[in-house]
Amino acid sequence: MANYDEDTAFLGQKGPFFVILFFLLNAIYISTGFHGLYIVFVGASPSHHCRVADGSLSEEWMKASIPNETVNGKLQPSQCRRYSLETVRNLSALGYSPLEVNLTDITAETCVDGWSYSTEIYHSTIVSEVRQKEGSLRVSGG
Repeated sequence: MANYDEDTAFLGQKGPFFVILFFLLNAIYISTGFHGLYIVFVGASPSHHCRVADGSLSEEWMKASIPNETVNGKLQPSQCRRYSLETVRNLSALGYSPLEVNLTDITAETCVDGWSYSTEIYHSTIVSEVRQKEGSLRVSGG
């Protein structure tokens, strides 16, 4: 087996072509590294809850229409369920306040109208953008 330096001697010394090629290839590798780090931030799933798409409800009823659940010992709004919007709308129209009604007796439903995402940490992420597009397609019949 011959020596590596002897085998590659015909290539010559490190010239301008080598230096240019070295920096161009490293620029590609560095940019892919940033892209790998980028997904950590834009791929995050922000806190969310079911959207209550009804402008006729008061703020009090809007907040009360999302049931609370315990997650990791902490009480927070449910991310996947809401109280039946039709029932909540009827109770609101009859003049009841959420404090006068036993909300746990109301039937819960899935997030029919999509989700509302928190912008407290991230303005928008892949998750929130895709889910909003899905929701608009579902509502428009697409």
